[in-house]
Amino acid sequence: MKKFTVKDLINAGLFSLLTLGAFYLSGMIGIVPVLMPFLPFTCALVSGPIFMLYSTRIDKFGMILIMGILFSLVFSASGHGGYIIPFGILISLLAEWVMSRGNYHSVKWARLAYTVFSLFTFSLLLPVFIARDQYLQNLIDTGYGADYAAKFSQVLPSWSFPFIILLGCVGGYLGCTIGIKMLNKHFRKAHMI
Repeated sequence: MKKFTVKDLINAGLFSLLTLGAFYLSGMIGIVPVLMPFLPFTCALVSGPIFMLYSTRIDKFGMILIMGILFSLVFSASGHGGYIIPFGILISLLAEWVMSRGNYHSVKWARLAYTVFSLFTFSLLLPVFIARDQYLQNLIDTGYGADYAAKFSQVLPSWSFPFIILLGCVGGYLGCTIGIKMLNKHFRKAHMI
């Protein structure tokens, strides 16, 4: 197993923060409740190209895991709950395994790794489906109001859960595809194409 260098840690930290920033900013569409079903798709779509650039610097196990841990800690600290931490680690390990299938030098496997990592987006909405009443009451209590909570509940019915997961994965795949087109020369330089 290759050892981490200072450069690896800098790349992991920097690209994790850039990906997280894109993820977080695109998640602001959730302010409008009718757009909430598209949150996983949008977050994964917008952050996909940044991950693809990051993938040109990933050559060992652990670099996606670092990103997943940072994502988990930030979202847990911002009020999404502690359950996100083990879920984020599990998803990151799965994405690491997918990336390793291409020996860390395959654009195809990098795209699939981020598609898997995009499952993280659904963890942000998981309480809506497993503790719906409590989540909606929390929205009201934190100042969003009863109208917002009612609209939120209406656009995210319980049966939409599998579609929300699928939308996040499709967004990740498309975001990475856009990233591949935009960053073609970087993949050639990294010998990934």
